[in-house]
Amino acid sequence: MTRLAQVATALLITALLGAPARAAREDHFPLPPGTPDNVVQLYEQFPVVELVTMGVGSLIWERHGHIALCIYERDRRNDRCYNYGIGDFRHPISMAWGFLRGNGSFWVGKSSVEEMLSIYVYADRTIWVQPLPLTPEQKHQVIAKLEHDILDANKYYAYDHFWDNCTTRVRDVINDAAGGKLSAMTEPTDDRTFRDLAREGFFGMRVPLLITDIAMGRVTDRRPTYFERMFLPQYLREAVAKLWGIPPTALYERRGPPPLSDAPSGRVWFALLIALATSPAWIARLIGRGQRLGLGIAVVPYVVLGTVLLGLAIISPLPYVRWNETCLVLLPLDVLVLVLPAERRVRYARARIAMLALIAVLGLVGVLEQPLFAMLLWPAIPLAVAGFWPQRAARVGQIEPAEAAAIAVEPTRKRKRHAR
Repeated sequence: MTRLAQVATALLITALLGAPARAAREDHFPLPPGTPDNVVQLYEQFPVVELVTMGVGSLIWERHGHIALCIYERDRRNDRCYNYGIGDFRHPISMAWGFLRGNGSFWVGKSSVEEMLSIYVYADRTIWVQPLPLTPEQKHQVIAKLEHDILDANKYYAYDHFWDNCTTRVRDVINDAAGGKLSAMTEPTDDRTFRDLAREGFFGMRVPLLITDIAMGRVTDRRPTYFERMFLPQYLREAVAKLWGIPPTALYERRGPPPLSDAPSGRVWFALLIALATSPAWIARLIGRGQRLGLGIAVVPYVVLGTVLLGLAIISPLPYVRWNETCLVLLPLDVLVLVLPAERRVRYARARIAMLALIAVLGLVGVLEQPLFAMLLWPAIPLAVAGFWPQRAARVGQIEPAEAAAIAVEPTRKRKRHAR
């Protein structure tokens, strides 16, 4: 064990033993005072299968909590924990790329109870435990599955934040052993969607909140069932308490400020940021200088982002990356407004404005489901400038003939058709 882990373990022991401990088996581990009798009794029935859930941390990948399963044997030397959330966080870019490509970038590992818990105490994350009231046969099924999953041939998996993550893997192990009791639960849920639940973990972090709008596609705008909500640790912890009457026991409680339970959506801030980012297009057109440059500054960033999102939609197997309505808004072809001749540039810009208006209408009637309205401003502002505001020469009042003629084309044609 590293020195850091040793220090953290010492902190854990201090936290747990700071008050008189009540334990089912004092030679195995202490339980906090006030632990219900039914929970204490479960720890006397070896092997013990324990659900461990952790609260949020400060790092971005810690914002949705964590989970593990621990096994306690009569011989404490065989106590261990199984963690399905191991990744190479030292190389976040390669790990993220593996996640987006659907490669086995995460794996399950086995460690001692002390080693695993010390990590989360050191990070000041609340730790709850719940022994599961399983039959001996069900416990052995859980243990057999966990041991199977840590084999080199089975340990790696393609992480999916909603449908195949560290929590859903633990959920499925418990559900299968319990004969489908978790999946059979029909508790009422609220109107929060997968996107809403994901955003809650990022309250107070505007950039991640922005990413959830831009990079997460329409499948996340569906309301999950009660069983599907258990992709987050707190809902699996809640389900175990409801199903078996096993309240969570806090082994360690966070010392820092509690996580936010509500915060601004960040969408107004995003709209203001877009207005600022696209202002060079209309400012340059207004003063009659650097108009192509101003348009480029407004268009190129969202074209680059749109190209990245479209590329990810093509190569990624993740459904919320593949079916991303943002790709209709941040269209890479908009680079044409910087290179087309004047008349074609105007026509293209006007066609795109019509497309964006249609997207807005489809969003209002519910055909398109993602929160796109703030994002629509990003292409709409520079395209409106290119399509409806003639370029001006350096001297105010002098309109460049080519684009002035192009902008006047459509009204002239309409008058001719009406005359006929």
